[in-house]
Amino acid sequence: MKLEYLSEGSPDCPLIRLYRFTQEEALRLRAIVNELSNGHLQYLALHIQPGIEPIDECQLLMKRDKLDQGIVQRAPRRFECVLSEAGWRDVSLLLEPFCETDTRGFQWLVEKGPISLLISAKGTW
Repeated sequence: MKLEYLSEGSPDCPLIRLYRFTQEEALRLRAIVNELSNGHLQYLALHIQPGIEPIDECQLLMKRDKLDQGIVQRAPRRFECVLSEAGWRDVSLLLEPFCETDTRGFQWLVEKGPISLLISAKGTW
């Protein structure tokens, strides 16, 4: 699964996109999101997980908090996705179709704040 920050090039930018992934990688991502939602994890550095390929050194820390803040930029290529229990639960539901076989298309996972999070089978939206 590729992890990439796009600052420009589309009216939807800036955004972080997750793309070109297998069903197994989507299932692994959903499992991480579920661990954040249920409180077994408080944070996780997605960019260092097996199967994640950061493009141009993009870093994404996924954090559980009391409030949904969305994507927060900490440095030029360093981001945090900060969501509540309910926020992570919503992301898990949005990921469900990508965990099934031969899923195509895209889905906005997080749209709160100035930077959005997108998952896309082929990288397009």
